[in-house]
Amino acid sequence: MSKEHTPYVEEVRLIIEQIYKRSTHAYVEYYVDVPSMAENRLALLYLFLKEQGMTTERSVTLCTATGLVQLGLDIHEYVKNDYERTLAAERNRQLTVLAGDYYSARYYALLAEASEIQAIQVLSAAVQRVNEAKMRLYLAGKDARLPSAEEYWDLRNTIDTGLYVAVVEAYADSEEQRRFWTNLMKETAKVESVIGEWEQLKWQEQVPFGFARFLLQKPGTTLAQVMSGIELKAMEMIGLCEQMVRTLHPVETRNMLATMTARYSHRINRLKRVIEEM
Repeated sequence: MSKEHTPYVEEVRLIIEQIYKRSTHAYVEYYVDVPSMAENRLALLYLFLKEQGMTTERSVTLCTATGLVQLGLDIHEYVKNDYERTLAAERNRQLTVLAGDYYSARYYALLAEASEIQAIQVLSAAVQRVNEAKMRLYLAGKDARLPSAEEYWDLRNTIDTGLYVAVVEAYADSEEQRRFWTNLMKETAKVESVIGEWEQLKWQEQVPFGFARFLLQKPGTTLAQVMSGIELKAMEMIGLCEQMVRTLHPVETRNMLATMTARYSHRINRLKRVIEEM
């Protein structure tokens, strides 16, 4: 890793440590599976805020708060409508709901302490939009009527990047910056989503509720065709991300984002090699 972007990497690592420090609760973790952090999106958000001229301290505060809210939203995804009627299952369900609320409350306290009133308003409004998108996608899937590809990705992007995009829209110093970083957030999130579905199709041999399920709705479509379509979509989006990254001027930002997109390509190529060897 070059010295040019090592400081940014260390600062992002500090943000992630802060999020875990503020969200760790031994009793909750004993009963509830805590979701993994959306590290790449946090890194993008941090790079954006620094590019807008924001201080390191303030950038860390906003990123930490956003990460806490995202954890709260993600952990609520684990709440099941149907579950075993046992004490352990009931406790898991109740604590999963409470854990999500706990993480969300931590973000509010952090921003209030820092007098970041605008950020509280921005994230609160974003949470509402994310939950509305989740409900629309859930109902469409429950009725076996997923929307068009464009509508699907619109909802998926709102769910995955709604918090980060809201911060970008609120703090971008120009329309050009707002458009670039919003698109980059959405495209990288698509890459992660599609690669995750591809891995789930291959290793768990089950169709995830997502773009793969959408593709399978088309009459006559086979699982092999879906996997091929997922691969093509992933490579297409990685190429788009790489093209966007090359337009960046700050060397530190460009280098870090190039490393991120390279990891996506490596992940895909590794999966393809394993598949070919089987």
